Amino acid sequence: MILKVEHRTLFEYDVPIYETATEVRLHPHTGQTSRQRCTSFTLQLDPPAPIFEYTDFYGNKVHHFNLLQSHRRVSIFGTSVVETGTGRAGREENEEILLLDFSAESRFVHFDAAIRSFIEALPHTDEPEALAASICRKINDTFIYEPGATDVHSTSTVVMALGRGVCQDFAHIMLAACRSLGIPARYVSGYLYGGSTPEGHDEASHAWCEVWCGPEKGWVGMDPTHSSIIADERYIRIGSGRDYADVPPVRGTWKGNARETLGVSVRVTEIG
Repeated sequence: MILKVEHRTLFEYDVPIYETATEVRLHPHTGQTSRQRCTSFTLQLDPPAPIFEYTDFYGNKVHHFNLLQSHRRVSIFGTSVVETGTGRAGREENEEILLLDFSAESRFVHFDAAIRSFIEALPHTDEPEALAASICRKINDTFIYEPGATDVHSTSTVVMALGRGVCQDFAHIMLAACRSLGIPARYVSGYLYGGSTPEGHDEASHAWCEVWCGPEKGWVGMDPTHSSIIADERYIRIGSGRDYADVPPVRGTWKGNARETLGVSVRVTEIG
């Protein structure tokens, strides 16, 4: 599939602020091990500012910029075209280090009593992909999708207690369950193409997991939010990390004494 992504983020302030420093992770992943290829990407800012970039520890492309002058709004508009396909995510060069990071607790992923109880009823198997798929299905069957029930700071412990949340929350639950069973798993940030009708277009970023299924199979994408489970050509991968804290779409700081309002819109369309 050839998919176009338009991702707009708008910060507005009731009084002027200054010295904004912002990081943006919106560039779709392209690499030797990737099942997708980003053919074009543009990032537009208002107010305009020089844009710099680097690659972080987990291989994610990060753009960053500073606004030193006084301003009351910041508009960030990322547009990308991505060719997607089926297949595995492959292996990474620094695999041994990554597997250690993706096997431990992290800021939003906790190995608590609720997670241990959640995985006790799972069917026993030594095959990582089958076990991870069972976890994925159980989350999809058990938890209620409810926007607004949680926020970006909610941990897996909070979501387990609530029994509801959104894609970010379900990914954190899956990471906690897989890692506590000794299966390395990583958080993936990106988009999901919902179909050709207006109702099918995403209104926000999406999140799912990639599970390490051994050297022969590599990383397998699984989505606990949707019943189809396996991430296919509809999924556009931006980046990955230990949890949401490693790959937020936009993160920044600013100086001032203002009230901030955030607006985000995402549109994914098929163009070929």
